[in-house]
Amino acid sequence: MSNRNIAFCIKPSALIVMSALTTLSPALPSYANQAEINPVGKAGKSIIPYQPLANALLAFSKVTGLQVSADASLLTDKMSNPVITNLSHDVMLTTILKGSGLDFKIINNSTVLIVPSTFSTSEPMETIVVTKSAETAYGPVDGYHATQSATGTKTDTALRDIPQSIQVVPRQVLNDQQAKNLSDALKNVSAVQVSGTAGNRTETFNVRGFSSPSYAIDGVMLNSISGRPANFIDMVGVERVEVLKGPASALYGRGEPGGLINIITRQPTYDFKGDAQIQAGSFGFWRGESTMSGPLNNDRTLTGRISGALQTEDGFQQHRSRSERQTGNLMLKWEPTLYTRVNFSHYQNHQEMPFDRGLVVSDDNRIHLSAKRYLGEEWSSIDSRNTSTAVDIEHEVSETLALRSTLRYEKAYTHDTGIDYRSLYSDGRTLQRRYTDRIERSQNLDAQFSTLIDASTSAIDHKLLSGMQYTNSRLVFNSARAKIASIDIFDPVYGANLPIPTPNSDFTQRIRVGSLFIQDQINFSSQWKALVGLRYDHVWQETDQRIGNATPKINDGALTGRAGVVYQPSVPISIYANYADSFTPQSGQQRNGKALEPEKGWQIESGIKWDLLPDALSLTTAVFQITKFNVKAADPNDTDYSITTGKQRVRGIEMDLVGKITPGWNIIASAAWLDALITRDEHYAVGNKLPSVPAWSSSLWTTYEIKSGRLSGLKLGSGIQAVGARKGDLENGYVVGGFYSLDTMIAYQVSPNLSLSLHGKNLTNQNYIATPVSRMENYPGAPRSVLGSLKVTF
Repeated sequence: MSNRNIAFCIKPSALIVMSALTTLSPALPSYANQAEINPVGKAGKSIIPYQPLANALLAFSKVTGLQVSADASLLTDKMSNPVITNLSHDVMLTTILKGSGLDFKIINNSTVLIVPSTFSTSEPMETIVVTKSAETAYGPVDGYHATQSATGTKTDTALRDIPQSIQVVPRQVLNDQQAKNLSDALKNVSAVQVSGTAGNRTETFNVRGFSSPSYAIDGVMLNSISGRPANFIDMVGVERVEVLKGPASALYGRGEPGGLINIITRQPTYDFKGDAQIQAGSFGFWRGESTMSGPLNNDRTLTGRISGALQTEDGFQQHRSRSERQTGNLMLKWEPTLYTRVNFSHYQNHQEMPFDRGLVVSDDNRIHLSAKRYLGEEWSSIDSRNTSTAVDIEHEVSETLALRSTLRYEKAYTHDTGIDYRSLYSDGRTLQRRYTDRIERSQNLDAQFSTLIDASTSAIDHKLLSGMQYTNSRLVFNSARAKIASIDIFDPVYGANLPIPTPNSDFTQRIRVGSLFIQDQINFSSQWKALVGLRYDHVWQETDQRIGNATPKINDGALTGRAGVVYQPSVPISIYANYADSFTPQSGQQRNGKALEPEKGWQIESGIKWDLLPDALSLTTAVFQITKFNVKAADPNDTDYSITTGKQRVRGIEMDLVGKITPGWNIIASAAWLDALITRDEHYAVGNKLPSVPAWSSSLWTTYEIKSGRLSGLKLGSGIQAVGARKGDLENGYVVGGFYSLDTMIAYQVSPNLSLSLHGKNLTNQNYIATPVSRMENYPGAPRSVLGSLKVTF
């Protein structure tokens, strides 16, 4: 259901009750504000608890977005019945009013009257707007401004109450920017940059200066055995993208200290709705996508959503093969009782992409090639398939205890015929190349069980989350190599034959992880809140190496924790501070045959979250330091082995501004300054900057929609992303320059069910390197492009 203004409509004689509702609701968190504190879908406490009937109806309005009309005299001295979970609107109201002697009448799609059986709808009424519909951590956001998140706590919690920086990119931003990949969404978040594409297979990111090669979907980490996701994530089934800044190991287990990316999928709705969109643009881009959602039975206890997208593109680089992608999502939600919810999801993706390592650095430490230059062959490609199925069950045992279990199975297959760049000959233009035929097959089973307890001790409230997790992953890897003809980077001649390669790697790797975790969210008062958490992970890793020496087994564990505090001197302001740990087991071995110690890290952070405009515009600022140690480096005595003496540090300042300035005027903006360097290493110089990390970066995107008049329905938008210079590798042997990219859009709502839009990207046609990885791998940014869209809703 779309978000609507919520109002209580009452006769003039009933203004006293309305005044009581509007003035007392901020002071009654267990009553009128309960829908905001414990919104729809949250296990562990009623979304509308037992309370005075007037307060319950106000909470119902916040949950559903419907207007509720009532005569004050009908509500006096009456109490409601609790609603435990989200049902159809009529069932929710019937539950609330049971035994009160009252009934309800549905006037239109947005208004409900609370009446006795003999009530006449012809009586005069006055409408007073009270508040807007409630947001949940798992559902849509009203515009750009998110207020709830589960990424930082695995519970539905207000962002202002979490002592850690979290940024949310909602669906409306994705729609306005026509985001199709994860990088399109994350360019709106401070201190996040693309760190690589694994040869145009997927996207990995730097968060706060450190690589975050994997991410989570609906709070469950993707396959932990692979160093990167299987393929590009398509946005058709994504509701919002969230970034938890800093270490997340105390909640999610193994991971990098910079932060965690969590993708929230689009959930089924209780009312039927859908849309279909066709797009066409520069460089042979074509795309079609659609989603449909709604109830699957009469009482709406079973709902579903299906989404899909087809995309094809020639690309801006010459002599590359065509890109194709197909994505499908199925979501089912079953709520057999007030106390139980079952979610089922199935995701499938298939992509065929040209394999591409980008551009190379010349001997003068500069890149002289055009962004359109391709140094591979047309037959060099990647075929990637990924399937994921998950079941999530929640059951509320009582008002204070909820149980949750999650089971997710993933399967991925990737076959690439890649061409890697080795080195330039002494003439500075002839590039030596190597062909590799790689096949990866991976499987991952993740099982989690947790309990959530709401408890009070004296005047202190606790939300205690505890649980266990087991992950079992398997990777089969085969690789064969051969030399192919060199190529002139300035005057390329294509047509090298596909050679017969020689096997160079063949192994099966298995990783099992068992984990226990506990977290307590503590409310000392309306002003002071705290969060503490501990987690223990034990890792068993073994490799069956069929070519070469066997990799040693890993049997190791780590205890990680975090602690944070929030002080709220006034309603709009939250001041927070935190400490958090991270750990990541490593592959490889030392010359003595022993396994490498896990990489570890820690962070200290402080910041302010400030609602500049209540429920509309928020500013988050943060200062932090992250230290990562046991960093793997090549053994200077034998580069076939590794050592763990490296230490790296990032200090930074961030700002994120998001929300609505005036009706129709939305903004999302970010800025970051990072000092990322090596502080100890036996191979690289101390003081060297970390690669692909700009000292400064910023972004701005804003739209304005005309709400009335002859131009009503016209939306204009524009944005800019600016990134400073970056070192290309740990040796700091070369530097790629900073860049900016200017985008714009115009959209028009032709009718309630039809809209048109036109987007322009990199309008000034900047020639820049978007992502440096090494001297032989640098990915250029796309030239100027135009994209047109036609969207139908129903």
